[in-house]
Amino acid sequence: MNNTKHRSPFAIAARLIVLVRPMLPIMLAAIVMGVIGHFCATFITVFGGFALLTAAGLPSPLAGVGTAFVCILVFALLRGVLRYAEQASNHYIAFKLLALIRDKVFGALRRLTPAKLEGRDRGDLISLITADIEQLEVFYAHTISPVCIAILCVTGMTCFTASYHILPALVLLAGYLLVGIALPVWSARRGDKAAREYRQALADTNSYLLESLRGLRDILQYQNTAARAEGITVHSETLGEKQKAMKYREGVTVGTANTLIVLTALAVLGVSIRLYQNGQLGAEGCWSAPCRP
Repeated sequence: MNNTKHRSPFAIAARLIVLVRPMLPIMLAAIVMGVIGHFCATFITVFGGFALLTAAGLPSPLAGVGTAFVCILVFALLRGVLRYAEQASNHYIAFKLLALIRDKVFGALRRLTPAKLEGRDRGDLISLITADIEQLEVFYAHTISPVCIAILCVTGMTCFTASYHILPALVLLAGYLLVGIALPVWSARRGDKAAREYRQALADTNSYLLESLRGLRDILQYQNTAARAEGITVHSETLGEKQKAMKYREGVTVGTANTLIVLTALAVLGVSIRLYQNGQLGAEGCWSAPCRP
């Protein structure tokens, strides 16, 4: 019987974050570079819009179109450099910590073997050593600093939009919260059972394969190869079905996120156009009428 205590994802994440403490300066550097890089990517389109306003003779914060193109070029170059540096820092942290975690896991296994590997849960151990530890790379390289970057960028862009008018900023913030908080929580709760079933199917497949390899001599002696091959096929098909279910849920989540992003952009655009028609919003950032040239 499996008596493993189920801990919440937040408790697990808190214990994993503690391991980052020795490399905190590198993590902070990655966060800073990520924030600046995302602002550079965002303001490429912003300054492109300013350039269009200037070319059309409408009020714009820029003095000329040439200034906008220079800013866009600088932002594009900085985005590339900062993105590479951010990812290099995150993966340096991830691979260092994966080596540390593997050392701890193998140290524990050396104390447990060979008796532990004789149990029926040896497939879980194989999954732990391989797939589970590899998944931690996603957490350390693509979760911790991106979450911090997202919080800072959401705050900055909401404030930037609010400098023009509070209504589009509120719509934008609502979209951020839906995509960044509500959707991940819904997706995690919806896919928790499927993820556990896939994890168990992977462990069962590993156990069955190990049993087949360790008992290969007996299987050949009693001419049981056909039954074993059929068992491997059944386990593989079961694992494939579980993986297919996971991929389907992932596709639904990605599609929902993209839909929410498009709807948020359209909602911000619609509110902004309405405010412009009422003379309450202009490119130069004024709030009250008259706002048009």
